[in-house]
Amino acid sequence: MLKYLILSSGSCGNSYAFYDGRSTILVDMGLTRSGYIKRMEAHEIPTESVKALFVTHLHPDHAKGIKPFLRAESAPLYISDISKECNSDLIKKMGIDSLRINTFKMNESIQIDDFTITAFRTYHDSAGSAGFYIENGSKGIFLMTDTGQIPVAASQFASASDLLFIETNYDLNMLKCGPYSKKLQSRITGGFGHLSNEEGVLFAKKNAKRKSHVYFIHVSENNNDVKIIQSLAREEIESGIFVTVCERGQSYCGEIE
Repeated sequence: MLKYLILSSGSCGNSYAFYDGRSTILVDMGLTRSGYIKRMEAHEIPTESVKALFVTHLHPDHAKGIKPFLRAESAPLYISDISKECNSDLIKKMGIDSLRINTFKMNESIQIDDFTITAFRTYHDSAGSAGFYIENGSKGIFLMTDTGQIPVAASQFASASDLLFIETNYDLNMLKCGPYSKKLQSRITGGFGHLSNEEGVLFAKKNAKRKSHVYFIHVSENNNDVKIIQSLAREEIESGIFVTVCERGQSYCGEIE
């Protein structure tokens, strides 16, 4: 049994936990310390089981909780070698002890207890951003967020996964008619921005296997609506694939056996 927990998703903070009954792997820490503890305890995942924290990139909604996490926990932090090299000033500003940082290369696999974590490149305006393919026994987990383009390696990992977390950040019509400046709109829709509903849903349609569970994540508060994604997913994704669209800031928990 593998238990998973979306502690939070969206611009308010992102964090994911994967627990196999012995060890927990975290991805991102965009929550306060108290918020993280409260949600882990509510879903009966012991914080003492945490063996590592992997971070997709260093934007605040994914990384603002790193400093308090490292202060309280002995588990190592993993970011990409590119991220560490290119963000030295930011890392210092965030108060992260560089001695606590471990790095990975893209397409490198890291073994932690029964988890194997493989990073792949994503395309975002944060140097060294990454997505992850996580294996535990025969189960595969795919996590791709904050990318303006679909990475080459993504399809291979997604098609092998039982559980998929895929960004659907914005609805294009809402973005164009919304409050954001043209410059900010261009950033979001650009090659180093975010995935739209259509891009995320069609990627899932093409790559998710039957009986897998797809979570659409990182839904914009201002430029999207959960109902739009749900409607699009019903139209495009065949029956036999389970779909959940994550409300901003809400927690979701489940198991794969």
